[in-house]
Amino acid sequence: MYTISERIQIGWKWLLSFRKREWTVADYPVRVRANGPAPEPGIAYFAQILNWPGPAGLGPTKAEAYQQLSSNLEEIRRHRETMPRPGTHVPIQFASTERVQADPGLLDDFIERVLLFSRNDPVFISDESSLHDFGDAAKVQELVTRIRDVYSIDVAGIAEDFGNIAEILERISRAGEQSKGTIGSVS
Repeated sequence: MYTISERIQIGWKWLLSFRKREWTVADYPVRVRANGPAPEPGIAYFAQILNWPGPAGLGPTKAEAYQQLSSNLEEIRRHRETMPRPGTHVPIQFASTERVQADPGLLDDFIERVLLFSRNDPVFISDESSLHDFGDAAKVQELVTRIRDVYSIDVAGIAEDFGNIAEILERISRAGEQSKGTIGSVS
């Protein structure tokens, strides 16, 4: 729910947006607030664009959370043809699962044997999911080691880049095909 002042800010930013064609974070309606009663160090504040499901920014100060939000918005801009007009509602969009679902048996096996979730756990992995979504740098290294142990595949280069799980599954699948299906025929 938005406060009355936030609704006014949304409307005002929307009206002002017609004055130019490209917008920065300053052109969007933004909320910066304390991040809960006892936040972890470094994430005391949370910044978000109103009417969007994302992006967000976290930081030890309001200014740093706002700056991270600005950086995240610029990253989104690099991957989009057009940016949503300030003040407009942006619906939630889920990433595709086409690549990770190419071999459902391999995905299920990966979830169980690498990520250590059971088949009944509610785990959502999209084509944009990363090993980094499952922990910090130490956890990612642990997952890379587990992938090497389970599938005899080195994915350290992928993990250092972004850790894209779809790319990792495709590499495992290709290796399985090359070895006559011994790795790719997991269940």
